[in-house]
Amino acid sequence: DTDRGVFTPQQVQAHIRDTGPHSAQSRLVSLENTSNAGNGRVWPLDAIEAVADLAHERGLKTHMDGARLMNAVVASGIPAKTIAAKMDTAWIDLSKGLGAPVGGVLAGSYVDMELARRYKHLYGGAMRQAGIIAAAGVYAFRHNVDRLAEDHANAKHLALGLADIPGVTLNPDHIETNIVRFDVSESGRTGGEINAALTERGVRMGGGYGPGMRAVAHLDITRDDMDRAVEAMRGVMMSG
Repeated sequence: DTDRGVFTPQQVQAHIRDTGPHSAQSRLVSLENTSNAGNGRVWPLDAIEAVADLAHERGLKTHMDGARLMNAVVASGIPAKTIAAKMDTAWIDLSKGLGAPVGGVLAGSYVDMELARRYKHLYGGAMRQAGIIAAAGVYAFRHNVDRLAEDHANAKHLALGLADIPGVTLNPDHIETNIVRFDVSESGRTGGEINAALTERGVRMGGGYGPGMRAVAHLDITRDDMDRAVEAMRGVMMSG
């Protein structure tokens, strides 16, 4: 029960387990920025800092699932190092909006990263000759960060078009970055059924969200593609 994925220090406090012998001990608070289920909402900096301060006061570590952290950076204008300053660790995907074919980065203190590397090997996560993956990630950071603004604009464009279709429930004002989630339950069909009908029209979206669906803008999707997706959705909804 959050504000589109953003929770409060009071909510964290209420969920910290007792440290007695009869329950597991709370050790970590993790937050996701941007929030997937929150329609790509960007965590406000003061909200991050408040949660982190409470966690550290209670002796917990903090982690930021920043799979889309650079989307938050572009949307807010706040540098990543500032957003994640009070996190013990942070994760950034090199794929998704940044466009690399594979890979991600875990950041943290030297001590934590040495431990993380050890656990990576223990779990079988080592990869030989991974420099080509790293090279793609470096390219993504150098060339594909600022252009995330295009994805945000395209997602907003898509949201405005979808919101105008009967049977689609969506608030375009909630679209801050590149994720568009919406409800199709008024159509009497599931997201999976709607997606199957869309596929026949050459458009695919995320349909496995019960009554909802998800579309995500990225560098391979153009404004024309968004218009095509809207028209395909309109056709599906009108077809009953």
